[in-house]
Amino acid sequence: MWGANCVFTFLILSGAFERLYLEDYYHYEYVDIYIIYFTIASILAFSLAHKLSGDCKVKIRFSEKFLEKILTTYSWIMWLNFFGGLLRIVLMVQLVGFDNMMDYRLAANSVMMYGGSGFIGIVFRLTAYVQMFANFYVGLTGFQTGFRKLEFKSILKIFILYAPTQLATGGRLFILYFILFYFGAFLLGRGLSFKNTSKPLLLKSEIRSLLISFIGLLSLVSIIALARYDDGVQSKESPFAKFTYITEGMLATEHCMKFYNYDQFTPDYGKYLFTGKSTLMASYTIELQKTHMSSIVHCVMTPLYLGFGFYGSILVWFIIAFLVEFISIKCLNKFNIVNFFIFITLLKTFYESIMSVPINNLPVFQLIVLLYIFYKPIFGQYSPTK
Repeated sequence: MWGANCVFTFLILSGAFERLYLEDYYHYEYVDIYIIYFTIASILAFSLAHKLSGDCKVKIRFSEKFLEKILTTYSWIMWLNFFGGLLRIVLMVQLVGFDNMMDYRLAANSVMMYGGSGFIGIVFRLTAYVQMFANFYVGLTGFQTGFRKLEFKSILKIFILYAPTQLATGGRLFILYFILFYFGAFLLGRGLSFKNTSKPLLLKSEIRSLLISFIGLLSLVSIIALARYDDGVQSKESPFAKFTYITEGMLATEHCMKFYNYDQFTPDYGKYLFTGKSTLMASYTIELQKTHMSSIVHCVMTPLYLGFGFYGSILVWFIIAFLVEFISIKCLNKFNIVNFFIFITLLKTFYESIMSVPINNLPVFQLIVLLYIFYKPIFGQYSPTK
């Protein structure tokens, strides 16, 4: 995602897109240098983590039979996610109608953030937790598929069961999450399957399934964006240009650096990064709302900058990147079910950090702790032997 963001940023600054909704704001003075330091810090942190970890091999601690039992026993999670998502959609359509998809999306986001204890708010909160379980289930399914055969029908079925809960917000990020959880875990499983077989990385039929799946999923990203607007500048953007939204987090960071010059403000020392609340961010959000940019989209660089300044944020990111990579290696080194959940959560954290601030998303980590505490009644009965 970071690579895709940089490619789109380069294309935008090179004038590749016409009638781009945010074209007036794409003029960088700080981020073009900042991102170089950011990248160097990431590479050094990852390299140091591998150097200090010693053994970086993946050592799986459960059998395919164990995994099959888990997926069979808890298949109801995906159906619960599906019907919970349909309930979300019905409630939102009743609340705001469906004449304008963007109005629907804004209302759905408002419910998620300020829904309170009303019925709709409760439904959104409960289904959000179901979605967390669904993320894990999709990842496990993709991992299992790595040892078997990738088939388009199976991909389509689990995507249909996965989609409604987040589709109910009118957003598109769930499509990219599905790609991450399912296909990322698939590649990991396929890599591990090489230990026991001599089959190629991908069969011809699997390549076809992948091509159809990616074309369909990425087209859906554009289709949803095109459906949001029936007039105005955004409706004139090309389907390909609709992917440029992933650059908005970096664009907001540039805007923030111009609003708070790095040598003229006192950092909040991580208050917004880790808690999501900051007077600095509150003041900046008011300014941001005067632009065409969304006040919802902030990549991880913005809170890092507000928390620790220009150079201090690079150092803090180095520490965060090192810790996440080190923990990820240790999870793979002792690859049991709970460590798999930790691994894909950390993967998601870095994956979406170009578009959000996932570090303060504590509910997912709380859920993992609960799964660890109640491991035996949930997973222990299935004898996870090799």
